[in-house]
Amino acid sequence: MPVSWTVSRLPGRLRLRHPTLRQAARNEALQATLRGWDGVLSVTGNPATGSVLIHYDPARIPPVDMEARVAATLGAPDAGKAEEAAKKPAAFAPRKLNRAAKIGMLGSLSGTLLALAVGKKLHAAFGVAHLAFLTVHLATHRKQLLR
Repeated sequence: MPVSWTVSRLPGRLRLRHPTLRQAARNEALQATLRGWDGVLSVTGNPATGSVLIHYDPARIPPVDMEARVAATLGAPDAGKAEEAAKKPAAFAPRKLNRAAKIGMLGSLSGTLLALAVGKKLHAAFGVAHLAFLTVHLATHRKQLLR
């Protein structure tokens, strides 16, 4: 089963979570399919969180078999596409860019304080550099900031 689907597993209990289960129709369809299985005691879905909780009888369906059946129902990811995506280099690495921006902010802030002793123009230049690095940092985190 794809790692991204299974959140927790205990004998008799299996929780699935995936962004596609936030679609109410998809969540309800999966619940209806799972409810029809022999040995499934209850199925509860929550489209708001994109999760489905399955309670089943582990004496009738061993946990390994239950996970295999759920995986077959959900469909396995296309291995060829996953390999192809892994081979492609990342077009944009936000973590590396953000790390460089953080280091730049720290350096330019230090430079700004030291430049006070030299002159206003150097102080202003370091301040502008700091604002540029800050802009990169905020652009990297814009989605979290705009929630």
